[in-house]
Order: sequence, then C-alpha cells, then structure tokens
Amino acid sequence: MEKSLTQLNTLLKQNKTALLILPWVLYAFYLIVWAAPQYESQSQLIVKSSDGGSSFDPSSLLMAAGVSGGSSNESSLVEAYIQSADMIKYLDSTIQLRDHYTSDEADMFSGLSSEHKQEDFYQFYLNHVDVSVDSTSSVITLRTRAFNAEYAQVINQAIVEKAEQFINTINNNLAKSKLVFAKGEHEIVEQKLQNAKTEILGFQSKYNVLDPTAEGAAFQQIAFSLEATLAQKKAELSTMATMMSNMAPEVINIKREISALQKEVEKQKEKISTTEGPGQSLSVSELMAQYSNLQVQLQLAIQAYSSSLITLENARVEAYQKLQHLVTVESSTLPDDNSYPTILYNLVLFGAALLLLYGIARIIVATIREL
Repeated sequence: MEKSLTQLNTLLKQNKTALLILPWVLYAFYLIVWAAPQYESQSQLIVKSSDGGSSFDPSSLLMAAGVSGGSSNESSLVEAYIQSADMIKYLDSTIQLRDHYTSDEADMFSGLSSEHKQEDFYQFYLNHVDVSVDSTSSVITLRTRAFNAEYAQVINQAIVEKAEQFINTINNNLAKSKLVFAKGEHEIVEQKLQNAKTEILGFQSKYNVLDPTAEGAAFQQIAFSLEATLAQKKAELSTMATMMSNMAPEVINIKREISALQKEVEKQKEKISTTEGPGQSLSVSELMAQYSNLQVQLQLAIQAYSSSLITLENARVEAYQKLQHLVTVESSTLPDDNSYPTILYNLVLFGAALLLLYGIARIIVATIREL
C-alpha cells in the first residue's frame, strides 16, 4: 500500500505538466477552433393595461404608493408561457427550432443530439432561452441563443409575437366573458320590462280604461256631487210639502228633478262596476287594485332596468380597463458578434478547476500516507 501511494505521488509530480497543461490545451483548442459560435438576441417587454374610464379605483392608490399590482403577475404569466412546452411546440412547427439545434452549424458538444428525447429538447431549449422579470419595473427581458445571428433574432421575434398573442387572447377572452354575462343579465331585465309594459297595455285594452284610478275617482266625485244635489232637492220637497199641495206645479217640478237625479246617480253607480265578460264583473276597487299591482311591477321593472343599464356600462368600462397588451420596450436585436463561448472566462475557470483537482489529489495521497 505504501509503495503504491509512493508511486502515485511520484506519478503526480513527474506528470504535472501533462495532467494540467494537456487538458487545458485541448479545451482551449476546442473553444478557439472547434466550438460553434452562439449568438444572442435580446428584447425587453412589459405588460401594459389600458387606461379607460374615470371611475375611482383603490388599486391605483396602492400602485402610486409603491405597492405592486397585477402587472407583475401578468409578467410572471408571460415568463411561464415562454418556458412552457406549448411555446416549444409552436416554435418547432413555425420556425423549425429542432432542425436548427441539430444542424451542422452546431458542434457535437454544443448541439442537440439527433437521437434526443423530447425531454432533452425541452431542457436544451431552456438552456438557450433565458427570460427574467424585473421585480421593480416588471420589465421582461428575453434572451435567445442560436448558432447564427439571424436565427437568434428570428427565435426572439417568434417568441415575442406568440407571447403577445397569448396575453392578449387571455385578457380579451376574460373581458368578453364578463361583458357577455352583463349583457345577458341586462337582456333578461329588459325582457321583464317589456313584459310589464305589455301587461299594462293588455289590461287597459281588456277593460277599455286608460287609468282606472283616475277614472274611478272621477266617477265617485260625480256620484258624490249628484247625491249632494239629490239630498238638497229632497230637502226642498219636504219644505214645499208643508206649504203646498202635492198637485202644485212647483212640487211636481221638483219631484221630476228628484226622479231625474236618482236615475243619474244610479247610472254613475253602474259605471263604477266594469264588466270583464258575460257573467263576470269587477268593482272599481278591484279594478284599481289589479291596475295598482301592474303599476308596481312596471315601476320595479323600470328600476331594475336602470340599475342593469348602469351595471352594463360599468362592466363595459371595467372590461376596457382590464385589457392588457404586451408592449415591446426593446425590439429583438441582431447580434454583431457571438456571445458564446466566452473563451477567456472558460479557460481561466477550467485552469482553476484543474489546479484545484490536482491539489486535492496531492492532499488526499499525502494524507493517506501519513495514516
């Protein structure tokens, strides 16, 4: 055991250059000569809400005070959609993303294997598409990498267009569904109002009255006036009867007046009853009660219609206010030079890793020899 450790320690000392320099040179050769350049396109987006109406919105005070609103949630939704499998399917079907990642433009280490699985393709996509959301401004930064500059820009533009379509569709459908619901409820209330109006008109046509309450009051007023006149004439007849005979012309005339007044009173009382049909009759009070119920239903329907109309307009304004659009702050850039691989950074990091591994190996061998 001691002999083997001594030989291993000697091997590490004698082949120090080969163990450190050779891997570093090979890696440098790969980065400088063999590695396929990767270009990065960048764009910046933000979810913007429509400014509609002048109604008081408490959330606006919160946003003014620095409390984050719903835009950050929408930005996170856009981020999740960009990183979803649906986005990969869309890109693969429209711009042939898979074909580019497996093309000859990529080397065997940086490209996607031709015998890859769907999970490998998804992970490769996530490694080459970076999306982040600024927690303060809710600005979405999208970076896409490809093996040529033009295609990196194409990927970025395709993602932006699809994400914009996605966020607009979601918010538009939500706003439309709320508005359709409000319209449906308003149509129900409007139909109730029309039914109440139809019942009023049917009642007036059926009993041939315009306003039973007003007409009944007029009939009663006439009847009261005739009865008062009749009572006065009867009093005059009683007075004349004490002074004149029954055959006196004045007595005969006043009796005729009394008879005429009695007939007129009876006619007015007959008018107070309204006939609905053969063998059916309604008193003025019953007629007035039914008409009053119809009037109450009509007034309630009018109030409900007014409230529904206000609700519909508020829903329309609210739907417009909640419409959100994905606004492009920075358009997809066309890179002039490749961003990856970062040769100097990778070589320094790889060299440090080799030195670290070499040092750890020497320490492990020395420790075991001392045990």
